[in-house]
Amino acid sequence: MRDRRELLAVLTLAGAAAAMPAAAQAPPSGDGHGMSMDDCVALCIASHRSCLTSARHVIEQPGLRAPAQFVALLQDCAELCQTTANSMLRGAPTHTLLCSACADLCAACAQACDAFKGDAVLTRCAATCRECGAACRHMAMAM
Repeated sequence: MRDRRELLAVLTLAGAAAAMPAAAQAPPSGDGHGMSMDDCVALCIASHRSCLTSARHVIEQPGLRAPAQFVALLQDCAELCQTTANSMLRGAPTHTLLCSACADLCAACAQACDAFKGDAVLTRCAATCRECGAACRHMAMAM
């Protein structure tokens, strides 16, 4: 019975979003920040790539002595960034929930990357995650 209620709730949300005019579904673009949903999608995809590249870099550089939890964090951040971008591209009515989670995880990932001072790959990853996190935070609050 619970599964049926959850399904009905999701379908109701999806129907409500489909009934909204397109202008109501898209975040405002003239808010002074110049952030569009397309911009946020692009930043999520860039962060996805950067985190996967960084995870591979860390695995291939045993001298970094990065714990397995750090590699897992990079991979989790990459996956959530990709999922968030996908939800925005689909116009999912719940994309703001994913944007909020993505912003939090990107902030944690950037902070973890900062611990590896002097590593250019991880420094770039931290910057990319910060930018993606800020964009996702903006998207989450815009709706």
